[in-house]
Amino acid sequence: MFTKLTRFFKVGAFRNLSELLSQGSFKYLLIGVTSHAFTLWMEIVARNWLIWEMTGSVAAVGLVNFWRTIPILFLAVPAGVLADRVNRKIILVTTQIGILFVYLSILALLLMDILEIWHVYSLFFLRGVMIAFNQPPRQALIPSLVKEADIGSAVAIQQFLFNGTRVISPIFTGLMFAFAGSALVFAVIVLFEIIVIIAWLNIKVPKDKRLGKPEKSAIKSTLEGLAYVRNHRSIVILLVLGFLSLLLLQPFMVVLPALADERFDIGPEGFGLLVSMMGAGSLIGPLILAFMGDFQGKGAMISVTMCLSGIALVALGLAPFLILAMGVLILVGFFDSTQRTVTNGLLLTLSEARFHGRVISLYLLDRGFVPLGSLVAGYAAEFFGPAFALISMGTVLSISVLLVLLLQPKFLFVK
Repeated sequence: MFTKLTRFFKVGAFRNLSELLSQGSFKYLLIGVTSHAFTLWMEIVARNWLIWEMTGSVAAVGLVNFWRTIPILFLAVPAGVLADRVNRKIILVTTQIGILFVYLSILALLLMDILEIWHVYSLFFLRGVMIAFNQPPRQALIPSLVKEADIGSAVAIQQFLFNGTRVISPIFTGLMFAFAGSALVFAVIVLFEIIVIIAWLNIKVPKDKRLGKPEKSAIKSTLEGLAYVRNHRSIVILLVLGFLSLLLLQPFMVVLPALADERFDIGPEGFGLLVSMMGAGSLIGPLILAFMGDFQGKGAMISVTMCLSGIALVALGLAPFLILAMGVLILVGFFDSTQRTVTNGLLLTLSEARFHGRVISLYLLDRGFVPLGSLVAGYAAEFFGPAFALISMGTVLSISVLLVLLLQPKFLFVK
């Protein structure tokens, strides 16, 4: 048994990780993504709890999430076109400097004790603009830094490291918030963002994989990308399922502060613990996928895990005890990270390299619907309670996925 277990680790993700780190600048991309992930999960806990403390309103928490992500709805497509036309490293570093400016501004306002709700809305709107242009080149860079056969493993390992921060970062943030205040949290976020910029400045894209001079205008490139996606049914279905996940699953995070405070009475440190439980679950999916490498039935895996995510949300809405809610959040993290990792890998392998930026941007366009879901979830929880919001979102998600499969059953067999 021990021999089999040892061999499992030797031939699995650790070997894949060692091989991937030896390929060009992929290690610098991973360092930047991991550091950025620390700031993301710290910010989620700090931002949501800060707004909850300032207003006591779930609707306000939903509204700040709205302003934070609404730019993606309008900018994802042009960001993808830009990522296929301009040096992706330059876009990454420039937008990351903009994100650093946002966090520095929040830190300064906190230290001067003059932070108001409109400051939070406007600054996170600016962050949303930066993220809209940051994500397509970050994902599209992967095929430029690793071998084609390693793209799936590279996406899985990146997702594993990204999700790994969700275990430590939220607990760490909750404790800091409870005992030292929000200013210290944002000071640490600023330090991590500086690490991101330094790491990405060290990325070197191979000459033969750099973007050439664009032959078409930006508008023609956009239309070309849309036509390309329209002619690939599997990619369209992946985008539709991504839309459902981001509209009906991701916004549940705006309900968690009220759940932590009103149902379980556990404060910011407890809220951080709940987010960490989801992070713990999100580690499992990418780790298993990294060990598996390439496998059959990716469409079926995406569909099943999405349906189970909806069922888990319903269970979270009904959970009467903290320990049960923590267990359900582990499942939510596992199901969600599995489907997102497989989806990201499929989008890159099913599409041609010259369309990667535009295809990824359309997938990220779905994230523009997170603010709409956040508003609905926030107001539903405000007027009908957190349980109603969670049960409704989970039920609609599972039914919607089943309807998509009923219309497109062949997707289950996508490899």
